[in-house]
Amino acid sequence: MTAAPYLITYITDHKGIYSFRFSQPPSMPRMIYIVSIAATIACTACHSEPNNPDTSEATIASETGKPVALPTDVLLVTKPLIGGELYSKADFDSPTLTHFDTSQQIQLLDTTDVLFMKARLDKNSETFTGYISKAILPEQP
Repeated sequence: MTAAPYLITYITDHKGIYSFRFSQPPSMPRMIYIVSIAATIACTACHSEPNNPDTSEATIASETGKPVALPTDVLLVTKPLIGGELYSKADFDSPTLTHFDTSQQIQLLDTTDVLFMKARLDKNSETFTGYISKAILPEQP
């Protein structure tokens, strides 16, 4: 039969007399718990930056502060206030070339018509040129 391990603590009082105290060491599950908490705190303190994947993209001209070069026939580039249709002629009854939404950039080519503007837009790697209603565009200076 083996004896259980004990910790012996030496205690002295004010007269210099030694006394002994016997106690059991901490139990193994408690020791594992304490060590795991200490390791977690140490690892958390050392970890300074989240490990995010690199989502950087190539720099485009508009991010460098230089304006993007527009074709010579473009007066202005804008985004519509609401989605709409690009018509083949300056008439609401003419065939629709394509639909667009508020995320589309529209190049304005001619603004002389009362109700329509001649416009160009790129969609799905295709370029469409037609007419859009002036009512769905922001006011131009």
